[in-house]
Formats: sequence, C-alpha cells, structure tokens
Amino acid sequence: MDSLHAIGFYASATLSMGGAFFVAFLPARPTRGLALAVTGIGLAGIALSLSAGFAAAVVLVCYLAIAAMLAGPQYRSFDPVTHPAWRQVGAIGAAGLLALLAYAAYRGDFVHATFYGGAVGGSALGRILFAHDAMATVAVAAVILVALVGSTAAWRARGRSR
Repeated sequence: MDSLHAIGFYASATLSMGGAFFVAFLPARPTRGLALAVTGIGLAGIALSLSAGFAAAVVLVCYLAIAAMLAGPQYRSFDPVTHPAWRQVGAIGAAGLLALLAYAAYRGDFVHATFYGGAVGGSALGRILFAHDAMATVAVAAVILVALVGSTAAWRARGRSR
C-alpha cells in the first residue's frame, strides 16, 4: 500500500470510527442520522482504498438510505420488552463469548485438511468467489440479505393492510 492509499485508508477509518461514536452518543435523531451517513462514507472509503469499488457503492447506498430513514420524521422507536437486568446479563454473556473466541483464535491451531473434490466442488467455488475480490462477494451477500429483509417487510405490511 503506497502513501496515498494509506492516507485514504486511515482518513476513512477515522471518519467511520468518529461517525460510529457520534451515532452511539448523540441525543437527537437528525444528528445521529448525519453521523450514520458519515460512518457510511468512511466505510465506503475503506472499501475503495482496498480496491473493492462495488462493495464501496453498496455500503454507501445502504448507509445513506438508513441514515435518511433514521433522520426522517416517520422513524419510530419501540420500548424493549425485557427488563434492563436481563439485557445486562446478555451483554456480559456476549462479552464473555467474545473473550473466549479471541482466546481460541490467539491460542488455537487451525485444522489442516485437504479436499480432493474436483473442479466442481465447494473449495473450487470458494476459490473462484474469494480469489479476486472478497469484498465484492460480501457485498453481493449483503444485497441478497437486504432484498430478503425488504421483501419480508413488504409481505408483512401487505398482510396488515388486509
């Protein structure tokens, strides 16, 4: 990575981390929406600096759309149905699981196996998908996920109107 790419990467990382910090701590919805847009711009810049243009475009469109929805007047929040103590127990459990996974990744050894499935197998497909641009593959998966969530939301909205 040359100097210009490194500067772009670190500037984009600073934008995304700063935007995420402001999303978490700003009180007003419109400013949180703006901070979410800044986070998306930073993440798109990170993807661009890693030569993943398609992923950058997907990230930018998704984050800007979500920021517009968050800052819009029709956004509604909901009251959680669980007691705050149970949420804290869940957060502590998630932190413990993260610590366990980090320890396993640091101290563990990965299994080495060889698969001789031929040219039309899972390993060959993985090499094709991830050899050139892994971020584009992740972006396509994200687009499919967004399409499935959107179609589910549209189906539920149509079911409520009947």
